[in-house]
Amino acid sequence: MHIDLFTVPFIIIMGLLFSHNENKWSRLSYILLCGCLLLLIAALRSPEWMTSEYGIDTLVYKEMFEESIDMEWREFAQLFYFRYFGGGNNFDVGFVALNKLIGLFTNQFWVFSLIADLMFFIPFGIILYRYTTSVRQLVFAFVFYVSLIQVFLIGGGRQVFSIGFDLIALLSIIDRKRFRALFFFLIGISFHFSSILFFLPLLMVWYGLKPRTLKVLHVLAFIAIPVVLAFPNELIRFMGDFVGMEKYSEYGRGSVQGGGTTFLFLIEMLSLFCLIVIRQIDLLRDNSIRIFYVMAPLLTVFAPLIISNGSMIRISMYFHLFLALLVPFAIDCAFNKKQRPWIFSIAILLLAVMALAGGGMQYYFFWQK
Repeated sequence: MHIDLFTVPFIIIMGLLFSHNENKWSRLSYILLCGCLLLLIAALRSPEWMTSEYGIDTLVYKEMFEESIDMEWREFAQLFYFRYFGGGNNFDVGFVALNKLIGLFTNQFWVFSLIADLMFFIPFGIILYRYTTSVRQLVFAFVFYVSLIQVFLIGGGRQVFSIGFDLIALLSIIDRKRFRALFFFLIGISFHFSSILFFLPLLMVWYGLKPRTLKVLHVLAFIAIPVVLAFPNELIRFMGDFVGMEKYSEYGRGSVQGGGTTFLFLIEMLSLFCLIVIRQIDLLRDNSIRIFYVMAPLLTVFAPLIISNGSMIRISMYFHLFLALLVPFAIDCAFNKKQRPWIFSIAILLLAVMALAGGGMQYYFFWQK
């Protein structure tokens, strides 16, 4: 079935209903309703279909979960030692531990996914609740998720959970809980080592970069785009070698595949929109805008890596996820109260058309073959 033909209209229609009596409870209820729907879509998908149709390693994760059920804790300890003290770098033990722990209570992969995916959806929902002020902002955020994030995240890979822990670390930094942030950041790295990149925005938020500095960095990121497009493989290899992860360096050793131009164009246009309309005075006036604006330079400079290899979307995803908040902030900065409903409607409509192009994402439940 084409699941987006149901999901996108549901998000929009429920948004219209909840916006009639808008308050913190209606926003919370709307987040819970849409979050639960998206959680179920992520958990109940067919691993076989996701792997064959979208090239995502969902079936590999299913097999890993089934194998972990019979794994003894002694074997896990050996894996841990080899990964961190024996020179191994081909697996991340946090994800193995999660498989083993949930496997103590169930042998059903969809149940594992349902529990594990909460590690992303709970902090994502908390951020949406804290840092949105209207239901229309939430409608944009959820349609943005379906349009540009959902396919990759419902693959159910370890990076999904790594991003979730990074979101918790970000919330901890915002709350000035430094050690709690470090704890969850390290857990995220143990799930997917690429999340070490999220140290950059955590550091920027902790030190509270000045608005002028953030705007300069954003401009420099756009200036750097031609360099990234010219040398994507070299940059990928550099990042992999810098952190000592050969398997990540390998992504940059093949030929440049090209592709992802629609995704790249949209991401960069949204980033440019934020650069133009979010002013220094807006960043000074609203601390929440400044917190999430630190993602703008990073998503701008990392998104072009997709030109080399489609898998590189996993790099920019740590940052372009926050466009779900940045773009509504930018709309509020650029337009007055009478104009905003129309602008949000146009933005949501454009994203909906993108999500539903060709019928949207083809979807099979786990009981279907």
